[in-house]
Amino acid sequence: MKNANIFHAPRTRLKDVAAKRSLILIALALAWPALVGLPLHATAAPDDIDALIDDSGPLPKQTRDLTALPDLLFTTPSGLLCKKTVVKVMHDVTCAGDLPGAPAGTRVVTLPTVYAQANGPARFLPTPPERFFGDTTGQAPVLLPAGHKIVFWAFSNTQSLVCGVPRSADLVCRLNAPKAIGADNSGPQTHGFVIAAPHSHVF
Repeated sequence: MKNANIFHAPRTRLKDVAAKRSLILIALALAWPALVGLPLHATAAPDDIDALIDDSGPLPKQTRDLTALPDLLFTTPSGLLCKKTVVKVMHDVTCAGDLPGAPAGTRVVTLPTVYAQANGPARFLPTPPERFFGDTTGQAPVLLPAGHKIVFWAFSNTQSLVCGVPRSADLVCRLNAPKAIGADNSGPQTHGFVIAAPHSHVF
């Protein structure tokens, strides 16, 4: 009756089996994103965005000043065309162009905010760029060079909106917000997008 011996195994042996099983489960959990084709760090922007050269002008001093921010049309060395727009209390950063690894049918990527609060993760959308950009005839986009960033606001470490071109990506835009709109207990939020080959992603 060899099978019965398992019920009388020494405790140390059972602990060893449990420990090995835990290690296997942890390894599978870590490997799962790669197995299904998801980036392992899709929830965070590259760390080097904060170290970029700042091309910003004067920044708003408080959130009530955000409605006075002008729209900004800018481009990147990779050919992305982006626009930071203000519609009443809503602020969006939307980009169109070559978005490597984005879902099929994607036309734009957009990062929405309300005042300086988060309004969910950035999104890949099939929407025509004109719906976000409007008529850009006669508008000359500002070039955001490699190694540079534009800060739209920076009230604190947990309340900022910035786009930059680090070495690791064609463009990174990141929103740090103290909370999500309509969710006072949500806690700090970080959302944005990373445009980079072979797999652009939103977070």
